[in-house]
Amino acid sequence: MCYLSRAIDRLKLVSAHDALVLLKNSLSTPKLLYTLWATCCVDHPLLKDFDDKLREGLSSTCRVTLSDDQWLQASLPVQNGGLRLRQVSSLASSAFLASAAGTQRLQDHILHHVNSASDVVYDSCLMTRISNGLQVPDDSVIHKQRAWDRAVIVSEYDQLLSRYSEPSHRARLLAAGAPHSGDWLHTVPISACGLLLDDSAIRIAVGLRLGCALCETHQCPCGATVDSLGQHALICKKNPGRIQCHTWLNDLIHRALIRAETPAVQEPSGL
Repeated sequence: MCYLSRAIDRLKLVSAHDALVLLKNSLSTPKLLYTLWATCCVDHPLLKDFDDKLREGLSSTCRVTLSDDQWLQASLPVQNGGLRLRQVSSLASSAFLASAAGTQRLQDHILHHVNSASDVVYDSCLMTRISNGLQVPDDSVIHKQRAWDRAVIVSEYDQLLSRYSEPSHRARLLAAGAPHSGDWLHTVPISACGLLLDDSAIRIAVGLRLGCALCETHQCPCGATVDSLGQHALICKKNPGRIQCHTWLNDLIHRALIRAETPAVQEPSGL
């Protein structure tokens, strides 16, 4: 826990994009995977403390305030509309059961167990999982953590979807899980290749994906009212950012055609 607190404080010294990548891939769940594999620590109070510290780190890194539902969405995989910051408290049973099932034969060989013997800890963890309505994977994939965790992810996603009564929030969650909508989360932040997003872009991208408050309610120059979610900027015809992005895309396509020795002329301005 202490290392995570120190790491979160030091992440403030780097860009938000770099900090988000480090938080997801190095400083969060991967640090505890071996512990989750080796012992059954389901419902341990320290796991909840670790998740709370991770939630705090995400908020400070992206400069957003997360509700319980938004934090639950952030913990989902990217293909389910999240950020892939898996909560260790929800991953604990999947990691242990997959590890125990995958090494069962080796354990029996080392400990000289008879075939009728049972693992009390494994059986207890399995029964707790079944009582929570989570399915047990097939024997062919019972040794894979992803197979165990898939049932947890589906349960959390359905739970989150059922909480969103407003059509706009449901549409946002479904759009966040659409193919390629989270490709920017898989991008390596290399500034030399133009792949490093600035701190403001990371804040807006994470906020729009999770439905966080990004601004104060105000009046747009086009006459519409902008709510705290800031989604009006995506459709406003007077948004200069959209025009600039459109120009960049045109220029990118034009340069690609020229390099391919294909004649191309950009549309004159004011046409």
